[in-house]
Amino acid sequence: MIEFKDVSLVYPNGTQGLKNVNITINPGEFVVVVGLSGAGKSTLIRSMNRLVTPTDGELLIDGEDILKYRQSQLRKLRTKVGMIFQNYNLVKRSTVMKNVISGRLGHTGTLRSLLNLYPKQDVALAYRSLERVNISEKVYQRADQLSGGQQQRVAIARVLTQQPNIILADEPVASLDPPTSHQVMTYLRKVNKEDKITTIVNLHFIDMAMEYADRIIGMRAGEVVYDGPVSDVNEATFEEIYGRKIREDDLVGGSDDE
Repeated sequence: MIEFKDVSLVYPNGTQGLKNVNITINPGEFVVVVGLSGAGKSTLIRSMNRLVTPTDGELLIDGEDILKYRQSQLRKLRTKVGMIFQNYNLVKRSTVMKNVISGRLGHTGTLRSLLNLYPKQDVALAYRSLERVNISEKVYQRADQLSGGQQQRVAIARVLTQQPNIILADEPVASLDPPTSHQVMTYLRKVNKEDKITTIVNLHFIDMAMEYADRIIGMRAGEVVYDGPVSDVNEATFEEIYGRKIREDDLVGGSDDE
């Protein structure tokens, strides 16, 4: 369980990233966070693994306030909380397998991983993770030889190899074309349902939020302005979240992906 209790974040330049956020995310939920650029979506996501640190309130994961964690505790936290980034965050010159098995780094230790001394069961787990996102045939290719959609599937496989309790995905399809975006979202949803991993995803596009979410959290200017099941959401809900009439480019989007 993830609990935000009056969580706020003010950046050093005075910008308010989060403002009095109070939400509870239950185990196994698939939550999509929507809002305009600058609404606080990424700040919300990144606070859950302390890539950013709120300045006020409590942020509880499984009953522990992670805002009080020291460095050694943060390492354990980031083993439990997997992260998928918009730009894939792969080591481009390394093979797909080396990128995926790096998900075991928090379990194996830095020295063993530098020497590539992963146990056989970790190698087998990494390969199974690649099979689950249908990209095992690329196992020995370099990451920079893959398309954007393939790289994001490798990033999902890496998170699966980590075996986290929570997956955070920060705009994971923003750089992809619509068909590839739906493919990536389908894999995330499949993993969420099969492994019962709590999954929180930031998205720009309304149609995807409606298609994949159990629950939608809407943000504007660092505040949660909507929180409810997808079945209760309608056009008026999105107009409230976005603060204006919905345009066609809010519904679908993406860039070219080879």
